[in-house]
Formats: sequence, structure tokens, C-alpha cells
Amino acid sequence: MNNFKTNKLAWCLTDGSAGMISQVRGLAEALNVSYELKEVKLNFPWNKLPVNLLPLSNKMFKNLEEFSLDGKAPDILISCGKRSIYASLFIKKKSNSSIFSIHIQNPKINTNNFDVVVVPSHDKIYGQNVITTDLAINHITPKLLVKHAEEMKDSFGSIQKPICTVFIGGKSRNYKFDQSNVIELAKTLDKVMNNNNVQMFIVFSRRTDEFIKDYLKKKYSKQNIVWEGKENPYLALMHYSKYLICTSDSVSIISESVSAKKPVFIYKLPTSKRNNRIESFISTLVKKNYVKILSDRLEDHSNSYENETTEVAKTINERYSNQ
Repeated sequence: MNNFKTNKLAWCLTDGSAGMISQVRGLAEALNVSYELKEVKLNFPWNKLPVNLLPLSNKMFKNLEEFSLDGKAPDILISCGKRSIYASLFIKKKSNSSIFSIHIQNPKINTNNFDVVVVPSHDKIYGQNVITTDLAINHITPKLLVKHAEEMKDSFGSIQKPICTVFIGGKSRNYKFDQSNVIELAKTLDKVMNNNNVQMFIVFSRRTDEFIKDYLKKKYSKQNIVWEGKENPYLALMHYSKYLICTSDSVSIISESVSAKKPVFIYKLPTSKRNNRIESFISTLVKKNYVKILSDRLEDHSNSYENETTEVAKTINERYSNQ
């Protein structure tokens, strides 16, 4: 295959979630290729069952037209998440061509179904075509953050106090996040505000349950802490913030926060699993001093993290550009 940087087109396949889009977009931009974002919408039962239990079929997709090869077919597939695997395998089979496929995250099928698999080291996946990273790769760059900061300077640019942004996730397969957990989180945030001279902002993700939003909005309604604007300002706040706090449930937002090169603090939610791989992920980041576990006091700490997305792109080019 010719070098990726020579007029190549990538199709970036995800389920439409922000975290996955950040990963595929980040890699496509680091590879310096043209790309199109494509959301994979699956019909039942493919959307419920593990990959390879049912054959690949046109009937899998609610939006089959998105993957038509009648026009310009992609040179590269960059997929992320389970749903995207169906589309990646389907397109390669249908094309009968040398499309180069890259999958991000643990595919939970044989990695040889792809040319390259990129996984965080806590997934413990190994192989000749596997590239491991400390964080989830993403699209965070200084240029991107400055762009979004400029767009929202009227909201945040004139604030005199150091800004501390809290990114709130939600319940997951790995973590509990019920009413009692929201109350405990709020108690901790109160202590942080009492012990540190900061202007706090709370930003929700798409996974945040309504009862979490309602409780925090009501509690902090008089303090203008919870962001309720139409657009999610998280990229601008990554630029303006002195400190970033993340709930422990989201590998993607933790990874993006570390990539923003700010002091990052993790609020630990109760784990719902004995073998919680995200706990291993967080432990690795603590050991490398990329993050700290949240306490009452916010302290400055340096972050020596180097952009792994760029390094992954370099490795892919070096290993595979002449295939």
C-alpha cells in the first residue's frame, strides 16, 4: 500500500458516540488523510449479539446506503467499537479490494481480521498487528482547544478565578452511579470549592442520567456552576481550565483530559465488578503521574504525557505504508 499521506480517503466507522468519534477522527487527522465520519446503525439481532455469531448481511444495517461502494470507495477503514466491526468486515468482504483496515479498542474477535488493531494496554491484547497505548487515542490538540476557546471566549475568557471543570459521566457496566453516589459526589465537590479558590463548572455527557442532572442543577442553581447552554463547551473548558475533574467511568474523557496537558483528578465511583479493567487503567495513569485521585485539595502537578495518537500514526505509517 502507498503512503497514507498521498490522497487517501478513510471511512471512520462508529456508533455515533462522542468518545468513539474522537478516537477515529484523531487517528485520521494524525495520519493526515481525508476522512468521512459514518455512523453504523444495526438492526436486531446484530445490534445485540457478539460479532461472528451471525453471518454478515445487507440486512444488518438500518442505513445500508451509507456503505455503498458505487461511488469513491475508501482506501482505509478506521473503526471503533463493536457495531463498527460489522461494517468494517462487511465493507472489506464486499469490496474485494485492498482496503486497509484499522480497528480501535478490543475487537473481541481474532485481531487478524484487521490490518492493525489499536488498544489501551489495560485490555491486555497482544499480537504482531496490535499497537498498545496508555490512553484511548483521541483528537485533542492545542490547535483544536484554542479554536474552541476562541469561539466561547465570551462565556469563559473574562473569568478571573482559576477554572475547575468537572466532567460527569454515568452508570456503566463497570461503575455504579445511583442517587446516593450523586449525593456523595456533590459533598466532595462542595469540599473542593470550600478549600480551593476556583470557579467550578459542571459539564454532563450524553450518558449522564436525568436524575443526576436534576440533582446537581437544583443544588447548584444559585451558583451558576452547571452548564446549561445548547452547545457542550468541554473543549473550550479544557483550554480555559486550570484543573480538570473526571468521574472514573469514562476512559475517553479521562484520556482527552490528560491529552489537554492540565492537572487531572479522578473522582472514583463505586465499582460494580471484581475485575474492573478501568480501575487498572486509572492505576496505570496514577503511577505515571498523569492523574491524581481527587481529594479536598487541588494541587498543581505536571503532566509529562506525550501525544500517543501521533505516535500511533507514525508507527502505522512505518510498519504498513509500503504493503
